[in-house]
This record gives sequence, structure tokens and C-alpha cells, in this order.
Amino acid sequence: MGDLLIRVDDRDRVLGTATKKACHTGRGLRHRAFLVMIFNRKGEVLLARRHRSKWLWPGFWDGTVAGHVEPGDTYASAARRRTFEEAGIRPRLRRIDLYPYTARWKGDGENELCALYTARAEKIFPPPKEIDALML
Repeated sequence: MGDLLIRVDDRDRVLGTATKKACHTGRGLRHRAFLVMIFNRKGEVLLARRHRSKWLWPGFWDGTVAGHVEPGDTYASAARRRTFEEAGIRPRLRRIDLYPYTARWKGDGENELCALYTARAEKIFPPPKEIDALML
């Protein structure tokens, strides 16, 4: 994982880069991110519990895969890369939305412009340091 993230304004215009830490300190700096929700053939969504060693939101339930867009990436390339790294699969991703997302975590938090993707898969193969539990 890279240390630099892409800073953007509310219209997704690039403002430059900043460290992951700076982007998540205090109210945070708006940056590009994504969320992938993986559904099985029954239409059930697979939720993932973030590993307890994660800096933000350790042990919290989340979408199947979440991550940041790094310099040199597009939303789609970052989502494809992290879906393989976090879930061990390469499904076809479908972009659904782009929305602002803010949340607070112990004085720090999220300030993201987040692309939402969906995908279909029956199984995923997460490495233990990324996801410590799955739930349909």
C-alpha cells in the first residue's frame, strides 16, 4: 500500500497528493476512495470485518472491499487491484455511484469521494491480515 493518496475537491478535480495519515487526521482531507460490494447469485451481500490491526475502524464490519485510489491509479484500477489483494478474486466490477463520504473515528476520520462498485462471486479468499471474518 502506498503512502500518498489523491486529494480532490467536491467535483473530483485533483488538488494534489497527501499522505494517508494527513488525509485521515482530524476532519481529514478530501481524497479518492472506493467501496466494492460483492453479491452472490442469491443477491446476498458479503460483508467483511476489518482486521483488528487496521489503523482506522479495526474490528468493524464493512463492505466487502474498501480502499484508496493512489497516484497513477484510476478508481477502477484501484478497485480491481484491492479486490484481488483483499478478496483473492478478479470479478467484473460495475460502477454504481460516486458519493462524498465522511465519518469520525476517535478524533480522526474519513473525508472521501467514494466510488461504489458491485460484483458477483460465490467465494472470496481474503488474506488473514486484511479480513478476520465474513458474513452473508
